[in-house]
Amino acid sequence: MFSTVILSVILFSQAWALKYTDCGSKTGKIINVQVTGCENSDVCEFKRGEKYTYDVTFESLTESEKLRTVIYGIVGGVSLPFPVPNPDACEHSDIECPLQNGQTYNYAYDIEVRKSYPALQADVKWELKDDKNQDVVCVQLPVKIV
Repeated sequence: MFSTVILSVILFSQAWALKYTDCGSKTGKIINVQVTGCENSDVCEFKRGEKYTYDVTFESLTESEKLRTVIYGIVGGVSLPFPVPNPDACEHSDIECPLQNGQTYNYAYDIEVRKSYPALQADVKWELKDDKNQDVVCVQLPVKIV
């Protein structure tokens, strides 16, 4: 009976987890991904004029002096770079560099969805790159701007 309850809790929590794809993490392992307002959805719905927080917890599988944020919007199969005002993840997050092999880190980034953004559905590809330009973390998630 106890194992049935535990299995039900695990299945329920996985059914309501944020849907994302590991799109090529090479020197890190994703532990958890969260986006405010997207906890119970297959597609993150972003309302123009609102702010959201993207949060990823990962284990570094390498040592790296630097960590850089790179973001793409993928619309109709075409990757469009998204300008990141402060791409240095070591300076603009709670991550202290250098990264250490086997260490767990949490990266958070505030997303402002401007009113000028067009209403569309796309995938967002979020990469954290090490000092050798390898993806420590690569997360792709579907979004809809409304």
